[in-house]
Amino acid sequence: MSTVGRPGAASVIDEAGRLVGIFTDGDLRRLVQQNDIDFTRPVSAVMGRNPRTIGPDDWATTAAEILREGQIDQLPVVDDRGRPVGLLDIQDLLAARLLA
Repeated sequence: MSTVGRPGAASVIDEAGRLVGIFTDGDLRRLVQQNDIDFTRPVSAVMGRNPRTIGPDDWATTAAEILREGQIDQLPVVDDRGRPVGLLDIQDLLAARLLA
């Protein structure tokens, strides 16, 4: 999450490579604030399940709408089999001036 130069998220996939969850910098921050850090616990115990997603051919305006409605900062991009192919961050849309 920290290698992209800004806080973000990690996609969690199953054995077939399909997206099953997301773990965000916000999730980690909330765990720290609650003093609930346990590095032996699997990420599946703390990840967000069934995250909202978008397809690679969807419009950026659709992504902006999903981000705004869900009050989320990251949106996984998945292919037609549900496998992650990217991660759209709200900062990407702000930089492109698609959000104000």
